[in-house]
Amino acid sequence: MDNNIEKRIQSLRDRLTYMQDIFAGKHKDNADLLEERLSAFAERARSGSLNDPYAELATVEDLFAYVERRLESGVMPMDRVRIVRHPQRICLRDILENVYDNFTEVGGQDEHSLDPSMLIARAVITRRRGKKTYTQSVMVIGQEKGHGAEFRNGGSVKPWGNAKALQYMRVAETEGIPIHAYIFTPGSFPIEDYPGAAPGSKRLMQRLQDFEEDNRIKLEQFL
Repeated sequence: MDNNIEKRIQSLRDRLTYMQDIFAGKHKDNADLLEERLSAFAERARSGSLNDPYAELATVEDLFAYVERRLESGVMPMDRVRIVRHPQRICLRDILENVYDNFTEVGGQDEHSLDPSMLIARAVITRRRGKKTYTQSVMVIGQEKGHGAEFRNGGSVKPWGNAKALQYMRVAETEGIPIHAYIFTPGSFPIEDYPGAAPGSKRLMQRLQDFEEDNRIKLEQFL
């Protein structure tokens, strides 16, 4: 069995585990059916008894897609909560790695950042139109929950993380490049016990309002 089939089997196992996590024991018949079909295919593929393993795998993948579509129509509010909180849910770094052509994290990386819950990166988008290639630099700012990394604090940003974001908004404004903001809202990190936390948060909110007002005025003048 080649590596491509192994990877697709593992992807199906991850989807099955995700489904079981989200529905928390509900729709067990569907989950058992998918697990049975997937295990049977994997065993036959490893033994080399399949004439066309890719066709058989496509059939299993179609079955997964059909069951997933059917279950999506019956998602309950608590299921949605589990979707939002699931470690496999897409995060900002996933977007950076799959949407942008290149990026460099600024303001400190991972646990060495001032606030790892606030991710800031200079990114590049390259698009081709006809024979011409266009390259645009952007400033990407957003909350980073990660996939279970404890130092991210679940994406709960501290005041100094918001201050870092405002600083790089000003940098993007000076350089004249667009800002791409991604907002995941788990709530701010509880910092009431930190010295000077409340006054600092108040000053930061005022600075954010001033920044928004300045740019609103500039946009009105431009239009």
